[in-house]
Amino acid sequence: MKFRNREEAGKLLAGEIKRNLEKTEDVVILAIPRGGVPVAYYVSKETGIPFHMVVTKKITPPYEPEAAIGAIAPDGTFMISSYAYLSEKELEEAKKRALEGALEKLKKYSRGEEPYVKDKTVIVVDDGIATGYTAMVAGEYLKKRGAKKVILAVPVCPVDSVERVKKVFDQVICYHKDNTPFFAVGMFYEDFHQVTDDEMFNYIKKAEKEGLLYKKEGRE
Repeated sequence: MKFRNREEAGKLLAGEIKRNLEKTEDVVILAIPRGGVPVAYYVSKETGIPFHMVVTKKITPPYEPEAAIGAIAPDGTFMISSYAYLSEKELEEAKKRALEGALEKLKKYSRGEEPYVKDKTVIVVDDGIATGYTAMVAGEYLKKRGAKKVILAVPVCPVDSVERVKKVFDQVICYHKDNTPFFAVGMFYEDFHQVTDDEMFNYIKKAEKEGLLYKKEGRE
């Protein structure tokens, strides 16, 4: 199957969430930027559950900056894939560089504010997962911040990643599970353009105007 775009994926995922979520009280959606933000926006519109973002940064080897070997959160929570063959020094350098990037993203996307999730059920949303390490780091990070329950919700995922992410998440909701060899999320979208910062912030602004943006308790 193929989704037309992230809007369609979000709306279909919203239906799957409604079927699998027992209650919506004390529930918040946190999108992994940037691709997860449009999906989360439409999930939020369909379910009425407020959303914001959870920031992570991919860890990449110094000699291959496009190859993700893991991910890190702003508090230093990280995961490295089993196939990452780096020396201890290279790994520490890669983690340090990624952590700096995560903190920069937090400042840029959330004005440096970490998500308030104490005693909340948190649904982590992305436009899909492949290995799942980025989502898993987000889940671990949110648990450390006091989330009562963490749920992963994505439009598409490979069958063999489900058990892996269940090591972190209490529940996994995936609209379409696929066992295609050499899985890539973009294979399942007709329009899988790279979401720009401007596009992402437009969704955030729309959500705020529509009362869908999650805000820390006690803040205006």
